[in-house]
Amino acid sequence: MILRPLVRSLSSVFILASLLLSTACREEGGQAGTLPLSATIAPATSMIASIGDSLVSVTTLLPQGNNPENYEPTPQAMQALATSRAYFYMGDLGFERSWIERIHSTQPQLQLIRLDRGLQAHAHSHATGSEDEVHDPHYWTSLRGLRAMGREIYASLIKLDSIHSDHYTERYGLLQERLTQLEGELRGLLSDLPSRAFVIYHPSLSEFAEEWGLEQLVVEEDGKDPTPQHIEGVIRRARESGVRVVFIQQEFDSKLIQSIASELGAETITINPLDGDWEKQLLLIAEALRGASRAH
Repeated sequence: MILRPLVRSLSSVFILASLLLSTACREEGGQAGTLPLSATIAPATSMIASIGDSLVSVTTLLPQGNNPENYEPTPQAMQALATSRAYFYMGDLGFERSWIERIHSTQPQLQLIRLDRGLQAHAHSHATGSEDEVHDPHYWTSLRGLRAMGREIYASLIKLDSIHSDHYTERYGLLQERLTQLEGELRGLLSDLPSRAFVIYHPSLSEFAEEWGLEQLVVEEDGKDPTPQHIEGVIRRARESGVRVVFIQQEFDSKLIQSIASELGAETITINPLDGDWEKQLLLIAEALRGASRAH
């Protein structure tokens, strides 16, 4: 995912914002009485808010319902970033890479917190190939990824605001309990499925599929529109695997994926991996796989 228009325009926006708002950064945070923070996507924002509770205020640079391929942050979002104490970014999303260097050069005082650092260490320690091998960028669709995010957020908040460390520790404990409960619910839904494969356009559920022993059949071909030969291969493999559900992602055109589902006689379920309610989305996916299996 790459934001080409954003690459051309962000540099001037960041420079202007840093010049005009460097003082406001300190003043606004103090007046609000909360720790001002920014995050790239809604799943990160919701987890920061879950741990930070009423002690933090978080701005999402990519609001829900926007396609990362062509979205350009608003001036209000850029102002919020300029007044933030820290920016939490996912780490390996293509469009983020064009932001980080500009943010660092125009706002060197802003703390940049990469939320996949724990997963990076895990990937490198278990890599069998190149040292550049990393996890899938959509790691927040897995419990392992969510737990890694939670650890980074918790560790960062107690450093940024140590006076409230006890409160953050309590909230982090509640998050861990919530994830443990979610794991049990997902395990119950995803056990003993007659078909463990599904079709999706963009490979947003790679980590989810790996974690639960599922097969993700991806229509998109190397980040581009698929060739007819690739589509035929996906349909053939889906039939062999007994696919009963096809996931439609809100940020992508659904015409092609709808036609594939029709060809397969499979149920279509609309999901939104960029939704801030990551728990609801993971349960929706698992319930769809379970429900489709029961219906056949």
